[in-house]
Amino acid sequence: MSVVDQEDHEGDPIDAAIGPGSVEVGLWQWRLTQFQRIAGGFMILKGLTYWTTLLGAGDGEGSAFSEMPIDTQAVTIFFAVIDLITGVALWLGSGWGSMLWLIMAGVQVFADILVTEVSGFMVLLTMIQLLFVAGYVLLRFMVQLERSQRR
Repeated sequence: MSVVDQEDHEGDPIDAAIGPGSVEVGLWQWRLTQFQRIAGGFMILKGLTYWTTLLGAGDGEGSAFSEMPIDTQAVTIFFAVIDLITGVALWLGSGWGSMLWLIMAGVQVFADILVTEVSGFMVLLTMIQLLFVAGYVLLRFMVQLERSQRR
């Protein structure tokens, strides 16, 4: 669009800017966005941890992926993929990413309970994930409170 065209359309609302300058973001919404990025980074690291198990990086002789029970292999493969997808979706702030994350946190707890071959480190990561979920629920509540006060 040339300079002349821009001058002709300055008052037209269809040409209004889209982005951070045109969107009012409350303090709690900003905090939630930053929290989602931190949680997304955690989920990416968690997914990469599963990938290291899957690929056998850093394992000793007796702990190869192929020697694990089939249910442990299935859980490892599932979370190696889904944790990375969830992490990227959280990082980008998508609504479906948050919902997927909440569902996967529940699935992770059940997997840790049902699959006995899960290491203590993975249980620790699950507990940290549950703390992140609790923080997310609290921040989401504060965002809703902030929105209702603005109206």
